[in-house]
Amino acid sequence: MNKVLFKEEQQFRQWWQIVLILGSTIPTAVFSIYALYQQTIKGIQVGNSPAPNAILIVTFFAMLLILWSYYKMKLEVWIDQNGINYRFFPLIFKNQLISKEEIQRYEIRKYSAVIDYGGRGLRRGFGRKWGKALCLSGNMGLQLYLTSGKKVLFGTQRSQAILYATDEMMKSKTETKRY
Repeated sequence: MNKVLFKEEQQFRQWWQIVLILGSTIPTAVFSIYALYQQTIKGIQVGNSPAPNAILIVTFFAMLLILWSYYKMKLEVWIDQNGINYRFFPLIFKNQLISKEEIQRYEIRKYSAVIDYGGRGLRRGFGRKWGKALCLSGNMGLQLYLTSGKKVLFGTQRSQAILYATDEMMKSKTETKRY
């Protein structure tokens, strides 16, 4: 078993994100239930062109799914002797590995989630300048330049710790293994 050199978990938990997600999903879910109740139990039409009951039910459960996904969404990044591992539940279920052999070079850099990638989460950079990003908060990240020519950025709240762990992992890249 490999020794974990670094581990970080991030979730969407900024106050403005919570307000935005709750402000958009809860009223929609409540209205769906209200309209369904009015139309099926009371027999009162809601609006000039009421939505079918099936649409109201699907809308309600879609709002619940969005709330659940937001609450459960978590970026996990850990570094061991093999490379950089990550998972972004529920978007990426399985652990992904960027092996140290795939990493050509790396650096800590400041980034703008909105300007460089169009927002937070699992994103692609504009114009392919920066490649793929996995970032949930902050403006510092570990930028990887892979031997394939691809680029990956991991947002971090612990830039010095992730850099130190990456240095340690890459040192073992040049050492020969003895059996």
